[in-house]
Amino acid sequence: MRAEYRVLGPLEVLLDGRPVTVPVGRSQVLLATLLLRPNQVVTVDELIERIWDGAPPTADRARKTLHMVVARLRSALGAADCVHTRPGGYLAVVEPDQLDLLRFRALVGSGDLGAASALWRGPVLGNVSSDALHREDVPRLADERLDALELRIETDLDRGLGRELVAELRSLVADHPLRESFWRHLMLALYRAGQQAEALTAYQKVREKLADELGVDPGRPLQELHQQILRAEVSVSGRQVPRQLPAGVRNFVGRDEEHRLLDKASGVTVVHGVGGVGKTALVLHWARQAREQFPDGDLYVNLRGFDPDGQPVEPAAAAESLLVGLGVKDVPATADARFALLRTTLVDRRLLLVLDNAASPRQVLPLLPGASGVRVVITSRNQLRALVSQHDASSISLLQLDFGAARTLLAAVLGAERLDAEPEAAREIVERCAGLPLALRVFAERVARFPDVSLREFVAELESARLDALTDFDDVDVRAVFSWSYRALDDESARMFRLLSVHPGADFDISAAAALVGVSVAHARRLLERLVADHLVQSRTPGRYDLHDLLRAYSAELCGDDEEAALRLTEWYVHTLENATSQDPAQIMVHAGEVTSSVVPQGFSSWSDALRWRRQEWANLKAIAFAAIARGWQRQALLIPVHLHSYLVVDNTYRNDAIDLFEAVRGFGSVVEQGILHIKLAGVYEWVGRLDDALRSHDIGLPLLRAEGERISVAVALNLLSKLYSTLGRREEADATLREALAIAVEIDAVYTQLICHCNLASRLNRDERWEEALQEVDRAAVLTERVGDEYLTVRVRGFRAQALAGLGRYAEAEPELRAVVEVMRRVGDTEGVADGSVLIGEVLVGQDRPDEAAVEWQRAIDIWRAVKDRRADGLAARLEALQRPVPPR
Repeated sequence: MRAEYRVLGPLEVLLDGRPVTVPVGRSQVLLATLLLRPNQVVTVDELIERIWDGAPPTADRARKTLHMVVARLRSALGAADCVHTRPGGYLAVVEPDQLDLLRFRALVGSGDLGAASALWRGPVLGNVSSDALHREDVPRLADERLDALELRIETDLDRGLGRELVAELRSLVADHPLRESFWRHLMLALYRAGQQAEALTAYQKVREKLADELGVDPGRPLQELHQQILRAEVSVSGRQVPRQLPAGVRNFVGRDEEHRLLDKASGVTVVHGVGGVGKTALVLHWARQAREQFPDGDLYVNLRGFDPDGQPVEPAAAAESLLVGLGVKDVPATADARFALLRTTLVDRRLLLVLDNAASPRQVLPLLPGASGVRVVITSRNQLRALVSQHDASSISLLQLDFGAARTLLAAVLGAERLDAEPEAAREIVERCAGLPLALRVFAERVARFPDVSLREFVAELESARLDALTDFDDVDVRAVFSWSYRALDDESARMFRLLSVHPGADFDISAAAALVGVSVAHARRLLERLVADHLVQSRTPGRYDLHDLLRAYSAELCGDDEEAALRLTEWYVHTLENATSQDPAQIMVHAGEVTSSVVPQGFSSWSDALRWRRQEWANLKAIAFAAIARGWQRQALLIPVHLHSYLVVDNTYRNDAIDLFEAVRGFGSVVEQGILHIKLAGVYEWVGRLDDALRSHDIGLPLLRAEGERISVAVALNLLSKLYSTLGRREEADATLREALAIAVEIDAVYTQLICHCNLASRLNRDERWEEALQEVDRAAVLTERVGDEYLTVRVRGFRAQALAGLGRYAEAEPELRAVVEVMRRVGDTEGVADGSVLIGEVLVGQDRPDEAAVEWQRAIDIWRAVKDRRADGLAARLEALQRPVPPR
């Protein structure tokens, strides 16, 4: 059974062509309100406003009555029921061909204006009694109808009609006396009908009416037509006005900001983006809405810059097509003569020129008019930067649809109810189609052919064979669209595009891309910029690049498995990470050895630079490690977590995330490397509160290092173990272990390890409130910092000194020390150090009776800890609340 709904006239519902009676009154108002916003949720409050015309009973009574009205309407509609309940409201679920309003809008969008106007059957909702509807909603529909009428009449005038339109236009200006476009059309129709005097009289009437009622003169188009009639410069038959825009896509959604930019721009505009992102659809949709701005018509030519046959339209051929569209009978034979005649013919015309699918600036430059009245919009997969930089063109980069717009597009094809029934599957479809309109349309139209199949089954198809799932044999598919861009690349750029799919991470920088392809950084930058210009690669932030998921899948199909490229990339990351770790001399180093490929690892000039790089590349390093495990490259995989440990020391953001990587490489490498890995894993376990696992990992790693005679590694391991013992409350074992570590470090003259041991002793003594002894350890550590010359370790020593001074009540001495420490920690990106220092500054300020300043410091620490879900935040928050609580009077 088929239901139809009509609002462009009296409200009607048909079921298999037979009328369905809708109860008069509130049921009519409810249905009309929902149908005026098809497939959109209308809130309960809005429905109450419409039904009771702004004067509802009490809220509870109104809601109960509304539920009764909904039930009555559904009962009356029977098999034609389209009303669905949603959280907070209701919606009418209708297909595009079931509702005359949706059919009207689709016909207007496709340019079938006569058929669109024929859908109107009389006054909108003339049989529905609702002041609110007729005040708020009906006028908007009336405006849509008038816009369509204007377009239809304008088209008729373009065809040379005149006398045939006079009666209709007289009626329209009588009904809409302030709508200048109707007066302009009437004047032109009268003039063409041989009634020049009446045309001039019509101008005087509208001029007086505008002056009397609004106090303004007629607009420029009316004034210009008046002068042309006075000078007899108006063609009786009508100048041939081209209307060449092809039909747009159905169910156009989103792009409000891009519409605004097109409205605002003038002259030449380049709309660029990846294939399938909807450039042509956007321009055609905008052009139809902006048609009144171009009374002399619109020209369109498809330059076929990325067509499958690989033959872009030559500028001379495009110029010939445009001249024919402008009514030129004798087109010159030479290219230069055509270009000159095109510029001449466009003078004094206010029209739109759409140059679709351009390949390069060379293809469009000869076609650009010299006339300022011509608006040019160019679409391309290339950014056409030369037009922007040298010819003052504006540029609009068209990105993928956001989630909301993408879901709306799916709903337009599949129906909102089907998506609502499987919201998670709908979300995955949007994500796996990467917000690409072409992919969404192809996939949705395939799914629509199988209404009884679960969306979840189609999601599984997207997961296993993404591009195959986006193939429609009756139309262009996603793979083919991408291939047209790929074939336009030079050999080197094409090779880089293929190899980029080998990178397992989400994004990458230029140096990583250079290593992957095996070229210099400068060469890689040039290749990447070409790919960015052609929208095959994205650059969302300066210096970072990525491929959206569908292009990555296409790249992977082209590339297959290139093991040499994967090895270059892995070695680059491993050796660059080792260079970053070497900025921290206190770390146990495991050297990767010589680089076997041609890559040049990145170097670092400071510890803070190395820290920033590791933070930025965390996800990539983890992905590279797991990819190495999958390829059987065990040692490369082992080296990544081993070297990442020094980063985790100062940034607790990824500690939980790191555990699976450390655990995945246990058993890899030599005995010494396994021992070092277990010691570092023990530290990670300790940081996340898995103390028993930390102790077990120490029990495995330390004996391995002792057995291999790795004394420096043993000293570092004992130092870390002493901290764990202290955390577990095993004070005697902690002291003994730390002193053994210090003894070994002194014996082998390991200055950094000695320094770390003295720092840990100072920290422990501070914790035990043995302030004087802590200061003695700090003094010993300070001597060693002079030998080391490490800024980071120097400020840590200053921090221990400040803590001891605060414990002794010497707050004035402690505060500047702590502020200096926090400043350095902030500069190098040690967020945990900033939090710890802020807590201590707060305590020093409390000791100086400065609670407001202390509160600021503690809140900073709380924010840092909560961002990484550190449980210490709650305890400090309780202290802050107590600090800010007013002291009761005694």
